[in-house]
Amino acid sequence: MMSPNTTLFRVDADDPARSLAEALANAGQQEESTELLLDFTGVRRVDTASVRALSGVADTAAARSIKLTARAVTVEVYKVLKLAGLADRMAFM
Repeated sequence: MMSPNTTLFRVDADDPARSLAEALANAGQQEESTELLLDFTGVRRVDTASVRALSGVADTAAARSIKLTARAVTVEVYKVLKLAGLADRMAFM
């Protein structure tokens, strides 16, 4: 369930790196103690540029006390995030 201070951001399945870069800009503008919910519906693969962009989102979220949550993450994407050390930096639903 989303709280009133949650921002939903849909990750583009065709270009996850670009949309995660947009999410990074969004996270930098959010108030502290809010939540950024990344919707990975349709995303089947992430490349190194996407992992770097998501790492930037996670860094910004941690610095601003923003809760980072990902939803609709496939097993394949989760495995990449786990190997990159990002899975422990966010919640999953």
